[in-house]
Amino acid sequence: MADLEEALEARHPDNFRKHSLMIAAASVIVEDGKLLLVRDTHGFWASVGGWVDEGESPDEAILRELREELGVEAEVTEVLHPHLEWKAEQATDGSGFLLFVYRLRLLSRDFTLLEAEITEARWVAPADWPGLPMLPYVRALLEERADEWLATG
Repeated sequence: MADLEEALEARHPDNFRKHSLMIAAASVIVEDGKLLLVRDTHGFWASVGGWVDEGESPDEAILRELREELGVEAEVTEVLHPHLEWKAEQATDGSGFLLFVYRLRLLSRDFTLLEAEITEARWVAPADWPGLPMLPYVRALLEERADEWLATG
């Protein structure tokens, strides 16, 4: 019976390692073989995206981010893939993030930079990506998926 008690104790919620999972959404908007990228106030380039707010779906979040950052409306045409990345080696709490990547079609192309965190929006060809400063995970994801995203854009 001691084995059963030990097994139950080991499975008690207080004994589990705590994990946190942040959920984010990112956009893939392609036009004429170029991807829409934005530059943040730190000088790094990425696609439009951001964290999913409480009570919001990832689909709703990406559309909100486009409105907040560029002042445009869009529609989701495809969910390209979810990307799960645990940052256990960088965070002792076992935190990670789940990124939903969406192909979108813009309903307007008149960009108005509305958020203080975005300084520029630009259509960028893949050949020009190496010269742009990007966070390592953004560059890795673009390089890993570029052919797929651009081929069907």
